[in-house]
Amino acid sequence: MANVAAEEIIKLIDKELAAETNESLIVLRKEIDEAGERMTEIEQYTTELWQGIEENPETVRKRYSEMYASATQLAIEAVQIAAMARKGIISSFEITFTANKGGGDA
Repeated sequence: MANVAAEEIIKLIDKELAAETNESLIVLRKEIDEAGERMTEIEQYTTELWQGIEENPETVRKRYSEMYASATQLAIEAVQIAAMARKGIISSFEITFTANKGGGDA
């Protein structure tokens, strides 16, 4: 099951990589910040559920729904971060190749 999930995640990264046109570190930082915000939300919902703060079944269901939404957004942010990182790897190889082809010692 984990291998199937990994393969699907790599496919999503490839799609995101193809769609991503901005290689800016500012965009990468934004994606990381957004992922951190989603993780903070998930931690808050988990803490509330763990401590039994919310015992009303309807409120518990709402917290799990919020956690699901945050986790889904976290996964999207993670795929975008991975695509940007992969693009950086590819760009660094292209820079090295170009420098070496031109006679540089990069």
